[in-house]
Amino acid sequence: MSNVDLSKGVKIILLGESGVGKTNLIRVTTGEEFEQNSMSSSSGSYKEGFYISSTGKKYVYHLWDTAGQEAYRSLNKIFIKNAKVVIFVYAIDNEPSFKELKYWIDLAKNELGNDFVMGIVANKIDLYEEQQVKEEVAIEFAKNQNIKFKSTSALTEPLGFKCFLEELLIDYIKKIDPSCKDEVP
Repeated sequence: MSNVDLSKGVKIILLGESGVGKTNLIRVTTGEEFEQNSMSSSSGSYKEGFYISSTGKKYVYHLWDTAGQEAYRSLNKIFIKNAKVVIFVYAIDNEPSFKELKYWIDLAKNELGNDFVMGIVANKIDLYEEQQVKEEVAIEFAKNQNIKFKSTSALTEPLGFKCFLEELLIDYIKKIDPSCKDEVP
C-alpha cells in the first residue's frame, strides 16, 4: 500500500441522511462559520484542507460533502469512488438517521472494499434535550461494526470534529506510510 499516489490529495467523504449536519461539520472544520439555516446539499462538493505530520510531510485532503436525500443516493456512488476516509454522520435528535447508518456503511463497503478508514459521528449533541439515540447504543453499534466513534456538535464543538477527522486521516496515513508515528491529536 505504500505506493499510493497522494499527489492529488486524500479524499475524505461524509455520508449520511439529509439534515444531519454534514455541511456544517465541513464548514466549521475549514474555518467557515456555522450556518444556522443551511440548505440541504443536492450534489457533491468539497473543501480542501491539510495536515502536517510530525515528520513535516504535508498531506492535502479533500473533504467531500454529499447529498443525503433519497433522490440523490445514486449520485453518491460516484462521489464515493477513490475515497480513503469515510465518515458516517447521524444526528442524535433524528433516530431514522441513525438507523440508516447501516445502509451508508454497506454502500461504502460495496464501492470501496476494505481499503479505507471509517468513522461514525454523532452530530448535534447540543440538542441533548431532543436526543432520540442514546450514546451507549451508538457506541455499541460502532464497536460491532469495528468503526471509531465520536460525539460532537458543529455548532458548539467545531474542534471536536476536526480532531476526529485528523485522527482518521492519521490512521489512513499510517496504513500507507508505516514510518509515520503521529499520535491522535
